[in-house]
Amino acid sequence: MSDQFRAGVVGLTGIGQRPAATGAQSGWGTAMPHSHVSAYHHVADTEVVAVCDLDEGAIANFNADWNDTLPEVNTYTSHVEMLEKENLDILSVVTGDNVHAQICIDGAEAGVKGILCEKPIASSLADADRIIEAVNKAGIPLLVDHTRRWMYPWVQAGKLIEDGAIGEVKRVVANQGGPRAMLFRNGTHMCDTINWYAQGNPAAVYAVNEINFEDYGPRYASDGGHDPDTDPAVSILIEYDNDVRAFWNMCKPMPNVFDVDVFGSDGILRVTQERATLTTQNESRVLVTSDIPHAQYTQGHIAGAVVELIDLINNGGTPSCGPKEARQVMEILLGALQSSAGGNVRVTMPIVDM
Repeated sequence: MSDQFRAGVVGLTGIGQRPAATGAQSGWGTAMPHSHVSAYHHVADTEVVAVCDLDEGAIANFNADWNDTLPEVNTYTSHVEMLEKENLDILSVVTGDNVHAQICIDGAEAGVKGILCEKPIASSLADADRIIEAVNKAGIPLLVDHTRRWMYPWVQAGKLIEDGAIGEVKRVVANQGGPRAMLFRNGTHMCDTINWYAQGNPAAVYAVNEINFEDYGPRYASDGGHDPDTDPAVSILIEYDNDVRAFWNMCKPMPNVFDVDVFGSDGILRVTQERATLTTQNESRVLVTSDIPHAQYTQGHIAGAVVELIDLINNGGTPSCGPKEARQVMEILLGALQSSAGGNVRVTMPIVDM
């Protein structure tokens, strides 16, 4: 359809191109797409016209998974060639974070209307700043795929915080466990969620690396974040400029948990992967807890990011998780490494790239 946005995806790992789950899941209905290709295929306003990967094997896997559904998609081993030939409206960057910057810059300079970049935005603040400069110069929106921004029940909790349901936020306590409790892999999702709920700008950070990673840092090794043996868990305390403090408990030997408690002056929000609860005081100062009802969504996760990006392209506005928010995540993570490497000292913002 000529009125659809032409989308191209660079990077054909699982999150880049895996097919959407089929069938219904108990209590949830049809699963939302969990890759960039499947999200563009799912959202009516977009169509995948081109994909790219340096690895011919990854392209072969894409063809095996998608030829029956998307037989006319062009494949490339050079993102530069793809940008030159395809007249893309939207570019997804799903490569290792150490090469995000140049691909985003090339996309902005080639005239795409919007960019969806995987997390973390880059492997250094310098590269994050290069991306920000490029998209600002081009006047286009960029979203970073910190997924809780578009997932139940995290969105509902964020709205309640913004609406004052627990009064002024005072403390955030986050728990993240399991093998993927890795600072730069799933840790980026948790850090963005903490920042979102804290409602302030990070001012300082203290950190202690887990056992066997005492000597990791002070800079990010940037190996793509797929191996738990090369990406540490870190215990982190974050101070914000609104006097909020966040305590982030990250530990690989713990059970697979990903939950956040937000303590306000008038109540408490507890958010897990499956549910959220709101606790407030009644007139007798007795704590009363209730479930936050499920909201009904037709878009979520990466598809939700695509829908938001289209709206930003068409109507402008402020991204829920744009380059500013993604850069703050990187500053906290890199600051944590500097803190731990320096003897668990207090590191103030802004930090200096190392």
